[in-house]
Parts: sequence; C-alpha cells; structure tokens
Amino acid sequence: MKKFFSFFTLYVIVISGNVYSQKARVGLTTGATLATYKVKSELVSVTSKSKAGITIGIFSDIPVGSSGSFMPALNFVQKGGTLKAGGMKDRLTTNYLEIPLNFVYKANLTNGKFFVGAGPSLNVGISGKEKIEAEGNSQSEKVKFGKDKDFKSFDAGLNFVTGYIGKSGMMVSVNYNAGLSNSVDPGEGDGKFLNRYFGLRIGYVL
Repeated sequence: MKKFFSFFTLYVIVISGNVYSQKARVGLTTGATLATYKVKSELVSVTSKSKAGITIGIFSDIPVGSSGSFMPALNFVQKGGTLKAGGMKDRLTTNYLEIPLNFVYKANLTNGKFFVGAGPSLNVGISGKEKIEAEGNSQSEKVKFGKDKDFKSFDAGLNFVTGYIGKSGMMVSVNYNAGLSNSVDPGEGDGKFLNRYFGLRIGYVL
C-alpha cells in the first residue's frame, strides 16, 4: 500500500491547484468490482469466471464548458478471475493502482446531475496472490510485477462510466474497464492476458 499513499499524496497536490484555479471539486469513492481476465493465443482463447473485489479512490470533477467535465481519478482496484478445469481451481487476485482519465457529459436533473463518459486508463500493478486448489489440497503464491516477473508493471485500458451526482454531493457510478494492452510478456510466443472488470462505486463530492 506504500505505492498507493505515494500516488495519493501526489494526486492531492496536483489536483489542489485545479480546485482553486478552475472551481473543481474533489470526491472520495468506495465500492466493489467484478473482474475477469481473458487469455489468448494462436490456438486457444479462454475467459475466466468472475471474481469479486474491492476498490477505493479519490477523483476530481473539473468543469469543461457548460455541460462537460474532466474527471481523473486515482483508484486502488482488485482484479483477477477464477478458472476451473479437470478438478482444479485457480483463483487469481491482482491489486492495481488505476488512473482513469474520464471525459464526461452532464445532464441536469431535478435533484442533481446524470453523467456519462469514457477515457483511457493507466494501471500500475502493486501486488497479488494466486491460489490453486486440487484434490483437496491448496497452494498459494504471491504474484510479482516487473521485468521478467509474473506480470508487467504497467498496462493500459479503456474506461466507460456513467452515474449520478446529487445536489447534496452524494454520488453513485458504474464503470466498465477493458484492458487493451498485454499484461504479460509472452516471450517468443503470442500469448496475451487482458484484464477487465465492472465496478460499482458510491461516494461523496466535497
């Protein structure tokens, strides 16, 4: 979690300038994720079963024009998935720092605003665990990120989001994040590992 708090501090410093110069607002969120991953090669394509996780984060709402906003965020997000085959179960949990850069359109409602938008998503892997169960036995291993490790440290995706912000500042949102870059180094092969997840968040805009 040290990386999260380092990124969190940097995010607050950068966004604070925008808050005072552009009448931006800052908000906090917490929620749940439902994640899967897809493994592809020349001969096979497999999508995992979904796995529930948690997410927490901070975001800013920077007005752009009369009905638009730039809504960057810094989130801790759990991803992964579950595979079952031949009596074996493989449960993968990966923890990421995610920076979605959403551009949204807002529509005025009676007691708040509805918003919908999309943008690129940058992801930094920080930790994880893989648990394998077979024939009544289980074994767990830590997942490592970096060069020549289990997963690459960085990957990128595309984020779609929609939600509602009330006049009181309460917010609810739903997003879908689709990984676009390969999360593993295939070496001399052609294998690809793509993350994706649905997220449900509640929060408060300060």
